[in-house]
Amino acid sequence: MKDALMRNIFACLLIFAWHSVDCHAQANIEEIHINAASLGAPPVEPYTSTGASLTTGVQNSAPLQTKAAAEINGYSVSPATRSSVVAFYENVYMPVFSVPIDWTGNAQSCDAGTTSQAYIDASFDLINYYRAMVELPPVVNDASKSTASQEAALMMSVNNDLSHNPPADWTCYTADGANAAGSSNIALGASGPRAIALYIKDPGEYNTDIGHRRWILHPPRATFGIGSVGDGTRHANALWVFAGTTSRPSTDIIAWPPRGFVPISLVYPRWSFSLNSAPTADYSSATVSMYENGEPVNLNIISNNRSRYGDITLVWEPSGLVFSYGQADREIEIVISNVGNAGESTFSYTVTVIDPAMDPPGIFTNSFE
Repeated sequence: MKDALMRNIFACLLIFAWHSVDCHAQANIEEIHINAASLGAPPVEPYTSTGASLTTGVQNSAPLQTKAAAEINGYSVSPATRSSVVAFYENVYMPVFSVPIDWTGNAQSCDAGTTSQAYIDASFDLINYYRAMVELPPVVNDASKSTASQEAALMMSVNNDLSHNPPADWTCYTADGANAAGSSNIALGASGPRAIALYIKDPGEYNTDIGHRRWILHPPRATFGIGSVGDGTRHANALWVFAGTTSRPSTDIIAWPPRGFVPISLVYPRWSFSLNSAPTADYSSATVSMYENGEPVNLNIISNNRSRYGDITLVWEPSGLVFSYGQADREIEIVISNVGNAGESTFSYTVTVIDPAMDPPGIFTNSFE
């Protein structure tokens, strides 16, 4: 009896170890892909001839979103529930990176081509994954922008450069592609879902305002356009973010990492906070405090009042906060103080960083009999 019990325990440990290595290897592969790509500055919010912002109202008459958060391939998420976050990560986030691009274009003939519908769907699954994690409704693909977005991505690829205003002497230049470039998040070295993940991470010296992330997590967004190239040329992406908007949802805090549980691989160096209920909040005098087990975490605020990238957003980088695969769950408390023009001045929330491959706390607390 004892030998059988020990064999069962050993088998369970082997299964757990394989699952952990598999998930961690996949997450590390995606991190390598993201780190090998590059971003320029984010696209700047357009204005009308009267100086009014185009992003504060409704443009291009997008349909009203009725869902409180995205349901993707039958899965939805409750960020406050650990098991829900793990299931959402394993069944929505992880699978999108294995979908092939199936690009039909040709860089030598300046044919921007198309990608498979499955690849487009995977890209939007990932967009809506991130939006659901911050309790925002989903966006849908505006196919009318696909051709121009493909042309923009191809221009970035063949010229091995990034520009929101590409010159007419660029190889494979088109006016429609240039228009798309000025309205898009653009990436070089990444396409489809990997580009989406790169936009949320938003690394680089030009992106301390995390403008790419802000456009994807902009609460009133309802549609995006998308174009990707690769497999025959450098991978590149154009995500047309100045597309349709609708009325704002009821979500209050838009933070990344999000409040609640979050997988360790999605905790990027730059943390951010904005208010859907107060999109023009004043963070010029705001302070950020972070605590783990009651101990303060050192941090540096790197952006606090920049406009023209959706909602005004507070951005900071913690230092000395290192997360490792195989770790136990870790709770980080965040307090934002001295916020102006927002009704309230202080906001607090908790981020719990988890390794999805690890069992939740307490699962092995009972002794064997």
